[in-house]
Amino acid sequence: MTGATIDRHSWWRSLLQRGGIARRDLAGGLTAALVLPAIEGSYGLLAFGPLGADHVQLAFLLGAVTAAIASIATAAFGRGPLLSGSSGALAVLTASLITALAADAHFLGADGRPFVPFVLAYVAAGVVLAGVLQALLAALKLGGLVYFIPFPVHAGYINGSAVLMIGSMIPHVLGLSTLHGHEVDWQSFSWLAPLIALSALAVALQPPRWTRFVPSYLTALLVATGLHHLLSLTPLAGALGPLLQAPVFEWPHADTMSPVFEQLGEGVLASNKWPLLQFAVAVAMMSTLQTALAGSSIDEFTRKRRYSGRELFGQGVANMAVGVFGASPSAASTTRSKLNLDAGGDTVMSRVVFGVSMFLALALALPLMNFLPMAAVAGVFIALAIGLLDRWTRGGAAILWRQTLKRRVPVSLAWNYGTMVVVAAITVFVSLAAAILLGTLAAMVMFIRSNSKRPIRQVAHADHRTSRKIRPAAEAELLRAHGKKIALVELDGALFFGTAETADEEIEHVAHGVDYLILDFERVNEVDASGARVLLLAADFVQSHGRQLLLAGLMPHDPRTRMIRDMDVHGLLADAQFFHDADRALEYAEDRLLASLEREEEERPALKLEETLLGSGLDAVELETLSSLMVERRIVKGEAVFHRGDPGDAMFVSLQGQIGIWLPPTGEKGAAARGRRMVSYAPGVAFGEMGLLQGRARSADAIAEEDALVLELPKAGYEKIVGEHPALLAKMLLNLGLLLSSRVRALTDELEAMQGSR
Repeated sequence: MTGATIDRHSWWRSLLQRGGIARRDLAGGLTAALVLPAIEGSYGLLAFGPLGADHVQLAFLLGAVTAAIASIATAAFGRGPLLSGSSGALAVLTASLITALAADAHFLGADGRPFVPFVLAYVAAGVVLAGVLQALLAALKLGGLVYFIPFPVHAGYINGSAVLMIGSMIPHVLGLSTLHGHEVDWQSFSWLAPLIALSALAVALQPPRWTRFVPSYLTALLVATGLHHLLSLTPLAGALGPLLQAPVFEWPHADTMSPVFEQLGEGVLASNKWPLLQFAVAVAMMSTLQTALAGSSIDEFTRKRRYSGRELFGQGVANMAVGVFGASPSAASTTRSKLNLDAGGDTVMSRVVFGVSMFLALALALPLMNFLPMAAVAGVFIALAIGLLDRWTRGGAAILWRQTLKRRVPVSLAWNYGTMVVVAAITVFVSLAAAILLGTLAAMVMFIRSNSKRPIRQVAHADHRTSRKIRPAAEAELLRAHGKKIALVELDGALFFGTAETADEEIEHVAHGVDYLILDFERVNEVDASGARVLLLAADFVQSHGRQLLLAGLMPHDPRTRMIRDMDVHGLLADAQFFHDADRALEYAEDRLLASLEREEEERPALKLEETLLGSGLDAVELETLSSLMVERRIVKGEAVFHRGDPGDAMFVSLQGQIGIWLPPTGEKGAAARGRRMVSYAPGVAFGEMGLLQGRARSADAIAEEDALVLELPKAGYEKIVGEHPALLAKMLLNLGLLLSSRVRALTDELEAMQGSR
């Protein structure tokens, strides 16, 4: 049983087990409910503060019940210990709306002050509408966008939130009291309050061994509270700082929005629909982003995955619920969830425990909360904030410092760390909303930057990199002399708007000096409209200059091909040739180039034995002897000379037509089983000699790629040459050695060209 999946009956049974999952959930939820009320109430003071000092207790309660209602509501949809509640950004949005309403005569009472029931009803309607919009966002599966945010941006948001947490606790650490609502009296410094805060911080970060059965944060709160009240019995009592001032509890009412419905007929809602809609959209977007970020952070801590779509939908339902009760808008929170998790919370049941415990704490124990020193609460929250700082932030700073002292700063680490610091600074000094916006922009820039590597891997010409077709020496020499007229451009990565311009410039530069331009798409993983336009511009340039465009690695049903075809509204690719891979495109271009150089007719005559590589250098008697031992075979296009697995009992010499050597994907025979073509032999080349010399079975298929004429030297004929014609054998082996060395050289040239060493 894990935090992702729980069984109801197993959960209850685990109450009887030491360290059982139910006990951990109870510990996590209870601890969070005991520690969080003061903070949750402060969010309410921030959100509803514009209502005035007379409504401070109401504001505190509305903030506190938000966390309870939202956490219970999300339990039906989410997984894991993710707690919800208000936040600084959401509270500021709410306060801004209330401030605007306070300037509208429709929302003022007879005394000229905001008419609270109507203002709360209007805010509640906006929160409910935000929940509906948020549920729609979840249905559109936009929650997964958070995983496209780079880790440095994510870390900056978390670290900035931690700094804000610490900053918000500083007045309580110093023992400062509040004047009106959330205003701080900076003249009321209590010099013993930092001691209380430090004691809570120390116990929370390093709890004593004897407290291992009690959650560390709860232990810290109890120890610091005990220390405070012990010191209050001494003459130093006046220097300890204030206690939590808890309001009188009132259960939330579900009729908060009734004033809105009462005023529908008077057109008040219609005349103020745009501020309401703007507020709802802002809350929906902010809550969705905060929930997604918090969920992603807790996933890192728990090393478990949730279904983010259901989680966001649940948060939308939670905002509908808190709106009905008139509370402030909510979102999932890394801070609350980390507290729950560290105290033991592991499953979704910890949310229910937290929500119920929060209500019980507010209903039954608010008077007891008057004994909690605010400095103790502040110390616990500072410990929690320190725990939010990830190890990469601390470790990266140490590495950067050491490398800076050595004057060897790693550029990549410096860039990522700098991004994290900027996002954290925006979070602290501007706003969370601005940090999220900056983070989104940074994610886009970093994505484009990471994918905007050079779109062309390399450019190779046929004088160095040829196809796998083994040609006679004369043709090979012609390719070495004139191969510059064939250019192979290997594209790489994503061909999109970030790389299209660079690719266009380089392709046009290469195309100026060639007759055949091959664009290889094998390593291109994506083509967008801008990338397709690059290809069409290349086609237009090649056609207008009388050259030929060959496209390799694009299949008819490939999504990249469809994108290119859809963009080709002017038929610029009508004359382009498509090939399965770059090797076949190279072979096609080589054949056309050689044909133009040799000015041969379409039907080439069959070679004679003395014109082949095997017969080179043999005198007339030796040619007659070798010819008498060989058998002439005509092979129809598509027919096999031999199959993989056949005995290696003969070698062959091609006199006419082309023979391809294929590796089938399976052990089957036939055309249907052909897989990858390894090499192709032009007329005049010997093949199959390795099987004969080694006496081993064939390792591949030999298939006629056009009607062919071959000479076969069977094993018996070869053995007769070995036994009776040693001089002929020596010349044959020399020719075969030269043939093998040319193959090795061709392979070396190809590898060097692929590595870009030439």
